[in-house]
Amino acid sequence: MDNAWSESEMKRERLKILLPSLREKERYVRFKVISEGPIQYSDLEAAVWNLFLDFYGELGVSELSLWLIKNLWDEKNQTGVVRCNNKSVQKVVAGLGVVSRLGDTRVIFKILKISGTIKGLKLK
Repeated sequence: MDNAWSESEMKRERLKILLPSLREKERYVRFKVISEGPIQYSDLEAAVWNLFLDFYGELGVSELSLWLIKNLWDEKNQTGVVRCNNKSVQKVVAGLGVVSRLGDTRVIFKILKISGTIKGLKLK
């Protein structure tokens, strides 16, 4: 049988890497959760995603490039970091300000710092 695809065509080509000037620029927002009791990361993640989806919709959240960074969540100090693109920082800050409850616990998000790098947040 004659195969329609040659062996060279079957090899997957790698995607070309975007130039730095064409990449989406990122910002990191460090926040502190002030609450009546301790907050688990899983509860925080679910509440933030659900609230942002309700508030901005799927298209709006995709434009934010929103991502909670799990390994930077500090359970003891209740601080965390959210990554977004540079054009949507104000929307992310506003969205975090809308969060008032995580489950049955009342919470307030306090924005500590906004930076272009994780190192710039001076995590200790």
